Order: sequence, then structure tokens, then C-alpha cells
Amino acid sequence: MRIKSYVLAIILLLGISVIAACSEKKESDTAEKNVLVEQEESDEESDSASIQELIVELPEPSTTAEELINAEPGEYSGKKFVDLTVEEKNEVVSLFKEFPKLGEEPTEEEIELYWRKMLSLLHEDYPNPAEALDVVKIESFGSPELEDERFHFKEQLNVQIILDASGSMGNVIDGKTMMNIAKESIMEFAASLPEGANIALRVYGHKGTGKEKDKELSCSSNELIYNMQAYEQNALQQALSGVNPAGWTPLASALEQAKHDLSQYKSESNTNIIYLVSDGIETCNGDPVAKAKELAASNIQPIVNVIGFDVDSKGQQQLKAVAEAAKGIYENARNAADLKQQFQKAKDIADKWQQWKEKAINTANSNKLDQFLKNIPAYHIEWMDANGNEWENIPELLRLLQDEGQISKAAYQILYDKKKERFNNNMELGKQLEKDLQALAEKNFEDAEKEINEIYRNNVENTDQ
Repeated sequence: MRIKSYVLAIILLLGISVIAACSEKKESDTAEKNVLVEQEESDEESDSASIQELIVELPEPSTTAEELINAEPGEYSGKKFVDLTVEEKNEVVSLFKEFPKLGEEPTEEEIELYWRKMLSLLHEDYPNPAEALDVVKIESFGSPELEDERFHFKEQLNVQIILDASGSMGNVIDGKTMMNIAKESIMEFAASLPEGANIALRVYGHKGTGKEKDKELSCSSNELIYNMQAYEQNALQQALSGVNPAGWTPLASALEQAKHDLSQYKSESNTNIIYLVSDGIETCNGDPVAKAKELAASNIQPIVNVIGFDVDSKGQQQLKAVAEAAKGIYENARNAADLKQQFQKAKDIADKWQQWKEKAINTANSNKLDQFLKNIPAYHIEWMDANGNEWENIPELLRLLQDEGQISKAAYQILYDKKKERFNNNMELGKQLEKDLQALAEKNFEDAEKEINEIYRNNVENTDQ
């Protein structure tokens, strides 16, 4: 009997131990599950916070005319996404691979992140009505109606070209280096100048290399290679032949020296025009905007035309600020045809000056408001071209991201629908803007100019930031 009692006792103890162990295991499993749930919730909160942080680092999507006009153009503005190189496309995809992939049920925050990133890359450079006014002044050059005396004809016409010769001017467009395109355009323009007009040529960044060890040499390379004088083919050709794309970009220094070059040509008897051709931003620690302001305030009172030659969005932003600080005009040139077109405008001014000198005309026969009205349809076309480029480029990027497995079919459709909504909104804004400009054109030119500048033109301080 005693043995049986011991056996029963042992069995009871084992049973109690098993029950206790099972209970402890259940409690442990429950605790582990709770920890996992808490961890998952914490991870989700962390992911959400991380996405939100990424969103706020990107510019808000532009939705009004003013926002579209003043937004910084994307890195691929003015380009067709389908024509980008494989390397460029891979670089774009790599930017999105830093983000979470978009599944079949993406969150609103995830969609917003991708949408903002796409626009930051593909946002077009929408035309500014204030810049259309600048074009009117050029086309009305010589008119006594223009209050700005810089645009009145004087006894002498002087044109100075400032040419960027930094290393990036060695880039190739349509089989030619940008430098060779610029040289050809300059020679063609100079040869077209009428008798009595003067031309000068200054180059910068044409020595050294783009390496850090050559920075000091390159940043100090700033040379007037053709003094202000009448056009002489062999002399100008020889001066240009020795210029090759080399190093850094001392843009501020070039503007400072240009003021010195023209210092003897006072505005009372000289019409002074400067053409600055550059493909990028200042890289020598100078302040080109400040130097442009000094140039505008000088007694030579030049008309400064800044041509951004195949420039990226960052360079375009600075060059526009330079043009505005100089009370000048900014234009884009993507290729040889665009660059020649800009110099053709200078030729037209020179031809008008020659006619004025010969007393063939005593005033410019174009009314400013008439010129403005003529430019409104062209302005509207530019707006629609910008909107159309976004319409084409965004789906190309979406397809690439889907092919790479970065976004799902559902995410593609959501983002595509946002693209359609943006396109329709921008189209309506463009139509309304055209109507508004037509209404403004019914006022006198100065009132229209003042109102347009107040609404659409960013001040220099904002543009330069």
C-alpha cells in the first residue's frame, strides 16, 4: 500500500508540474505575442513617421498659376524622358528605390511621397508673363514710347559677348561640342553687324581643369580676347580658335570685368548690350547676382541678355536671378538653333539701329501693346508645351518604376490619375491666364507691366535663395 501511495503522490506531483508548465507556456506565448504586436505597431508608426519626414523634405505640388510659374524646374525639365540614356534612367530609378515599394494597397502618404518626388524631377519651366514683357521691350527696341532709356537708340552701338569656357562646355549636343556651337553662332552674329557697330568678346574659365588642384588658376582665368572694336573676321576667328572648354566657372568675376570693359562707353551716347552665354552656375565662390546689380547701377546702363545654354534647373535658377538683378532678360537655348535664334534677336536690334542712323526711320513703328498682344498666343503655346511635356514624361517614369517592381499596378493607376488631374488643372489655368493677359493688354502698357510684375515676378532675393 505504501508503494502505491508513493506512486500516486509522484503522479500527482508530475501532473501539477505539467499543468504549471503549460500555464507558464501559455502566459509566455501570450506575452511574446503582445511584444510582437507592439513591435509591429511600433514599426508601422516608425515607417509612417519616416515617410512623413521624407514628404516634408520635398516641395509641395504646384496647383495655381503663380505656383507653377515660380516653382523650381525639375532636373529633367525640357527633356523627353523616353530619350534619356540608360544611365540617366537608372539614376532616376535609384532615387525611388530609397523609398518603400508601393504594393496593391498603398497608403495616401506613400502615394504623396512618390508624387512629390516625380514632380521634383519632372516639373517643367512654365513661362512667366513678366518675361513676356521683357520680350516686348526687345521687339519694341528704339521706340520713344519705352520709358526705359536703355532701349532708346544712341549714336553708338556696342555689343559685348561674355562666353563661358568652363569644362562643361565640352559637352556634345547633336554631334557638336557646346563650345563649337557657341563659336559658330558668335562668328555668324558678328559678321552680320552693320557698319559702325562695335563688338567685344570676353571668355572665362578657359584655363586649367575642373580638378581641385587647378581651381585657383581656372577661377582667375578671365580674359578680354577681342577688344571693343568693329568686326574683323580674321582677328575674331583667331581669338576664338585659342579658346577651349577647360575648368571652373568664375561668372561673378566675368560680370565685374565686363563693367570695366564698357566703363568708357557712357549711356548718354552709347547703347550697350551684353550677351552672357553660360551653361551653369558660379563655381568660384563669387556672387554673380551682386555683381549683376552693380552692373545695372553703373553709368553704362547695359541691356543684359542672359542665355542659359542647355543649363540644368539649378543653373537656370541662378542665371534667371542674374538677369533679374541686372534688369535684363533671361532666355533658354537647348541647342544650336535656339542659340542662333537668340543672336538673331540681337541682329534685329542692330538692323533697327542702322536704319535709325541712316534716318530711314525716326521711331520704332511698333506699339508696345500691339507687340504684347502678339506675344500672348505664343506665351499660351509655351504654357501648353510645358504641360504637355509633363503629360508625356510622368507615365514614362511610372512605367519604368512598374517594370522595375518598385510600384504595383494599383499604385501606377493612382499616380496616373493624379497626372490626369494635374494636366487638366494646368490646361484650365493656362486658358484663364491667356484671358487675363488679354484683359491687361487693354490697359496702357505701364499699368499692365506693373500689375503683371506684382503678381508673377519673384523678387531677386527670393529667386536667389
